[in-house]
Amino acid sequence: MRRLGLTLGLLVAASLGACAGGQQSVAPIRPTGSTLRWPVKTRPHVDLWLHGFALLLEDTAQVPLFDRGYGERIIVAKNARNLYTGFDSASRHLRTTLRVRPGLAGAQFLALYFGSWDELQQAMGYFLKAEGDPARAMNREVQGIVAFLAQQFPRAEDRDWARRFVAALESERSTFFHDWWLAESRRRAAGLTAGDSLWQTVWRPRLQPFLNATQQQNGDLIPSMVLGGEGRAVPAGKQASPYAVLWPQSADSAEELLFGFAHEAAGTVVQVAVNDHLTPAQQRAGAGARLSTIGLVRGGALLVSRIDPALGERYARFYLTQAGRPVPPSGALAALAEAFPMPEEMLASMRRQIDLAFGGI
Repeated sequence: MRRLGLTLGLLVAASLGACAGGQQSVAPIRPTGSTLRWPVKTRPHVDLWLHGFALLLEDTAQVPLFDRGYGERIIVAKNARNLYTGFDSASRHLRTTLRVRPGLAGAQFLALYFGSWDELQQAMGYFLKAEGDPARAMNREVQGIVAFLAQQFPRAEDRDWARRFVAALESERSTFFHDWWLAESRRRAAGLTAGDSLWQTVWRPRLQPFLNATQQQNGDLIPSMVLGGEGRAVPAGKQASPYAVLWPQSADSAEELLFGFAHEAAGTVVQVAVNDHLTPAQQRAGAGARLSTIGLVRGGALLVSRIDPALGERYARFYLTQAGRPVPPSGALAALAEAFPMPEEMLASMRRQIDLAFGGI
């Protein structure tokens, strides 16, 4: 559920070009011409989309899928404003359908493929008008959009859920979320400024050899108020990949931006390490998914420790806190290894890959 495949990413990048005929164009996320690698970019619509899933999904993951306590804080914020939105009205039906059709939770990645809320709404409008059938779209480009969204919402019931979800989010946005997001972004401005500066001047340059070697040369680093230690990544090879990670609360917690990114960027070495050491039967039994989740935490620790051992210890303290585990006064990396156990042969594989990526032996 964490990642959509590369094929889907390339499909939507190709299909969101200028749309001919009587339909307005839907512009894709495009490079801005900046010479920065992995620029930090805010995307309110990504937060809005993830906000909806955070309020609907039961989050029982060891590292929570969303910022711990996020839903409760939103309820408090709405109650303080005496607000009840269309999303609140629709939430019971949306939540019930998610329980019956858990695969719909994979749609939480979709916002990363679009540059704005208007673009996402427009694409969804094309999809719903065509009833999920690319042959009913008016031109090739829109056919690509419809085909892409149909992979996530293949059935009529899924399309109905998507329609209700988007409409409910629009009510949530106009009634509550837009103003709340602006206020919250001002409150967290110092954290983002500090994180952005450290990212571009210190952390990203040190990580760049690894990123180049693992086909993650460039992308957009999207801070999200909805996320905690578990990010959302759409790897696109040499394309500009969008990676959403947590938005630091303050300048003192700016390094959490790096922690979230390292957790996601480790996915390339984790996949190799896990797949090379499991049988097909073990994969079918779910061992691959479980170990991949653990591997992201452990792989991120290896990456951060490689560029700064002191940061590695603080990374471990952060993920122990995310998992609700005790944080020792010292030896946090050892405690992380105990909380997230992984076979030594897989850890050794990740270390070898990281060494090679950084030019070691």
